[in-house]
Amino acid sequence: MRSHRLQSVRYVFVFMFTLGAAMTLAACGGAEPTAVAAGTPAAERLIDVPAIKVGVADLESSLQISGNLAPQTRVAIMARLPGTLARMAVQVGDRVRQGQVVATLDRREIDAQVDAAAASLSVTHAGLEAAEAALANATLEQERSRNLFEKGALPRQRLDAADTMVRSSTAQRELAKANVAQAEAALRRAREVQRDTTLTSPINGVVVERNYDAGSLVGPGEKAVVVVADLSIMKLEAGVSELEAGRLRVGMPARIIAQALPNEVFEGRLANIAPEVDPKNRHFAVEVRTVNRGNLLSGMYGTATIPLERAANAVAVPRDAVTTRAGKRVALRIDGATIQEVPVVEGLTSGTLIQISSGLNSGDTIVSDTRRDVAAGSKVNPVFAR
Repeated sequence: MRSHRLQSVRYVFVFMFTLGAAMTLAACGGAEPTAVAAGTPAAERLIDVPAIKVGVADLESSLQISGNLAPQTRVAIMARLPGTLARMAVQVGDRVRQGQVVATLDRREIDAQVDAAAASLSVTHAGLEAAEAALANATLEQERSRNLFEKGALPRQRLDAADTMVRSSTAQRELAKANVAQAEAALRRAREVQRDTTLTSPINGVVVERNYDAGSLVGPGEKAVVVVADLSIMKLEAGVSELEAGRLRVGMPARIIAQALPNEVFEGRLANIAPEVDPKNRHFAVEVRTVNRGNLLSGMYGTATIPLERAANAVAVPRDAVTTRAGKRVALRIDGATIQEVPVVEGLTSGTLIQISSGLNSGDTIVSDTRRDVAAGSKVNPVFAR
């Protein structure tokens, strides 16, 4: 009896538990079928994309060329005759003036040659004086003989002899003059050689090379004794393509930045454009010059920027904001949360920004980096850089 009562209680408990579970399941599952029936779409997930607002900027299209900076004037001072260096008067880095002595050769033998040439000239001058005296005497004797001959007091033979003496004395005088001219030329040459023993700077500048010490043997064809450079004007030489050369004009302004001085800008000008292409690389040589404020050194690596075109208040976007799709240049504009492909016409570029001549307006929101492939019509969440 008691076991029958317990079994009945168990049956009641199971029945109540089953009924409660069924009611709970019906309550929880009832809303879902209702929503599906109503046709409400599930929430779509938005794609995060980098975005910017289109703005305006002053753009400048430019050409950049790079190369080593060198002084506009660089002079190698060579020995013009073989000899031994008696003295070196400068060191590398010394500033020199035009005409300043930088080195001298041993000139003792050359000085002796100058003295000999001067003595020889003195001898020829003495010979010329003797020849002129002889001519004067012969001329006087000729006049005396002619007077006596006209009076019949002197035979014709004596007059002819006097005439011959005048002609001979005249020839001796001309020979003496030629000897004097020859001796003067020899003395001038000896003095020129003597001057060549003193090496001077032809320009104002700085000594950038010194290749010998006192006592060294030097001569023509050897290395320069010293090299002097005028660093007041520096030049940057480089090559440009045919298309780039066609856009350049002598006198265009340029900005030069040396790699060793990244925070300094040197204003300059395009000084030369080669009229003939280099057949080896099909480039035209160009030269940009700038005034050296004292910081630029010969051999520094630099970059010259030559402005070509300017556009003020131009609609501009980053280069990566424009891409090519289906053969057209497009930007990805974000209308609401949807991507739209907008064909654009590009203008000049500054390297980092591109002018948009048509297709976008200032204030439009676009994808800033189109390298990320986002299809037109995609739903996106624009993320602006802070």
